[in-house]
Amino acid sequence: MATPRRFFYLFLLSFLTASLQLEAKVTPGTDMDSLFFCTACVVVIGSLNEDLKYLVDSGKYWRQVDLDHRLSIACGHPQIAKGAMNASCGRFMMQHYRTLKHDLYRRYTPGYEEHEELLTVREYCENLHACRPKQLTLHEHYAQAAKNMVGQYEETNSPYLAYQYKKMKERLLM
Repeated sequence: MATPRRFFYLFLLSFLTASLQLEAKVTPGTDMDSLFFCTACVVVIGSLNEDLKYLVDSGKYWRQVDLDHRLSIACGHPQIAKGAMNASCGRFMMQHYRTLKHDLYRRYTPGYEEHEELLTVREYCENLHACRPKQLTLHEHYAQAAKNMVGQYEETNSPYLAYQYKKMKERLLM
């Protein structure tokens, strides 16, 4: 027989399970999705740009298989978090894979007009319409929040907040 105490526990259990299922979902077209999409673009293009710089400086090139492999693992960068951000990165790569492959190939292959030119990360992402003009990435939002936090409490000379800011900055620059 059900007692009032048992009903209370069942109610509490059902309430907790329902509340755990109400996670924030990032759907395409939302501001959060746009933020993740822009962040994925900046991180991926930035890491590809570093690889491109190495190739140009050393006079080497990627074979097509190597270029395909490098593009396929682009979303595995440590600054791209799992979950919704990784999904946004996957969508970014699906939409712009051919463009990235073509542009990178033209930049490390002699004979093309773009040969030995590096990508300007922010401008390139804006040209791909992955980022809006002057849109901040997730990492830039974190850095701005950390600076605001330190600026607000700087008058109090709090060593704890200065330490927190230093730790947050180290995490962002990993």
